[in-house]
Amino acid sequence: MKQRKWKIGLTVLLVVLLIGGLGAYHERHNIRRLMLVHQRYQRTDVLSTNQIKVNLRAGVSTKHTATTNQLTKQYRSNLRRLTPGIDHAKTMINPYRTSPLSGLILVKTNQATRVTVTVPGDTTASTITHQIKGYRRAHSVGVLGLYAGRTNHVRLTFTQKNVHQSTSTYDLTTAAAPKAIGHNQLKTSHPQQMALGQGHARLTFAVSSQGITYGLDARGRIRWYSTAKISHVFKRLSNDHLLVLTKISPNSHKYNALRETDYYGRVYRQVNFSGLFPTKQDPHKLATNTVIHHDAIELPNHHLLLTVDDGSKKFVEDTMIELNFQTGKIVKVIDLKRILPKSAYEDYTGTTRPDGKIDWFHQNSMYYDAKRDELIVSGRNQDMIFAINYRTTKIKWILAAPAKLPKSYRHYLLKPTTKHYQYNGGQHAVRLIQTATHQGHRLALEFYDNNVPVTRGQTKQSRQWSAGTIVNIDQLNRTVTKTWSFGQSLGKRNFTNIVGSSYAVGKGNTLIGFGYADAGKRSEFVEVNRKSNRVVFDVDRSKFAHGDWSYRAQRMTLYPQNNLQLTAIK
Repeated sequence: MKQRKWKIGLTVLLVVLLIGGLGAYHERHNIRRLMLVHQRYQRTDVLSTNQIKVNLRAGVSTKHTATTNQLTKQYRSNLRRLTPGIDHAKTMINPYRTSPLSGLILVKTNQATRVTVTVPGDTTASTITHQIKGYRRAHSVGVLGLYAGRTNHVRLTFTQKNVHQSTSTYDLTTAAAPKAIGHNQLKTSHPQQMALGQGHARLTFAVSSQGITYGLDARGRIRWYSTAKISHVFKRLSNDHLLVLTKISPNSHKYNALRETDYYGRVYRQVNFSGLFPTKQDPHKLATNTVIHHDAIELPNHHLLLTVDDGSKKFVEDTMIELNFQTGKIVKVIDLKRILPKSAYEDYTGTTRPDGKIDWFHQNSMYYDAKRDELIVSGRNQDMIFAINYRTTKIKWILAAPAKLPKSYRHYLLKPTTKHYQYNGGQHAVRLIQTATHQGHRLALEFYDNNVPVTRGQTKQSRQWSAGTIVNIDQLNRTVTKTWSFGQSLGKRNFTNIVGSSYAVGKGNTLIGFGYADAGKRSEFVEVNRKSNRVVFDVDRSKFAHGDWSYRAQRMTLYPQNNLQLTAIK
């Protein structure tokens, strides 16, 4: 009888604790919403660091990781059950459900062999090959670079340690690429002069503003795309995985999932953001916004630095956060309103937005210089590139026309070494291509100059062309010298009011993405040799979905040096 009463009492206690716990959870949730709506400010319209962290609400999500891990487990089981022999292989297309031009071949060999995979192309330069490291008997061969809408005759060459070889061909049939990608017309291709990398595995990736990101070979043919919608961020991490910004769910209207993935679509980690911010029209109401908007980079400590909206009811696209990607914790906040002149955001009138918020800076890229612990930042709507010490956030130098800049900031300005220097306007995609000399204070900076002065730098040449640009910066003497530019000769046809990129890709070449040509109806990808200014690759993209213009053009390899090749499947 006593034992029964003890059990009843314990049950009642557990029920009380459960109800109390649920009540406490909902109370915390309501308090958090209250904090979001009734924000506290350290000074007018500038949020506190703690408030920004509350607004963004980053959290690790395991949903997609668990799903792809389950698929890996299934493939591992399939490989174990296979009968040895290259004629007993099992093949599949799109093994992780979001990469239709990838495949997987599971095969066992009687002897330990090394595998070379070849996807035949229409030409020699579009034939993609890759050798998988190591000798084994159980092989999980990842295949990348398949053509869309055809049967690909993929060759595997098996090499034993005694150099004996055998080859087998496997047919992998793919569906047609989505029409939403648009039409890619090859205008120029000189593969011998292009930077295609080992095995011709380097593709030209058209990184979407909001839609389908895809990769083109030397003949302008689609050899990779993702069905997971991607916005702005498509980067290679130090572990050779990909970092992409996508949607939490396919039906979401905003891009609030930061995902570590690979070319096969396997998900290794994902951090979701709330984006539930107060509106300018009614700060007591909340609306879902995109948190990460233009760029993300990996720091040497493997944390991520992200350009974000901080949840302000008034300002957008002027804040960065350092995120511990393992835990989802925000460890540093950099608010540009605390670095740049107060007049820059309080008196800004250069652009307007439908939601009434003020996009005074519009940060679109950044680059971390590990040697100097300096961060280089680009802000379109201030027509400004500047560097700060990352630890202290103190300004080191500013590359911009002097107009509308207070005297207290003008000593940071870089002085052109020649007369009639054409300042950058509305620029994108800043990156160092040379970070040291024997003196250690000179560096070469590349960027895409939209030539759209929003706040400063208006000339007769403004809006007449856009160009990939390289400048040399002498940090000691605070001077700037333009050393190369390409795009002016293309004229208004390739003028882009927004978006764009310019990246050195090897062989003395630069790949330029004219992402918003013809008022957003066309994108063009041009690889040009900087010494001769000869165009060695040129593709026109048109007939794509509205808003899905190519934010950046990037040359990246399908098979990085440390590519896992699905070797986790054993």
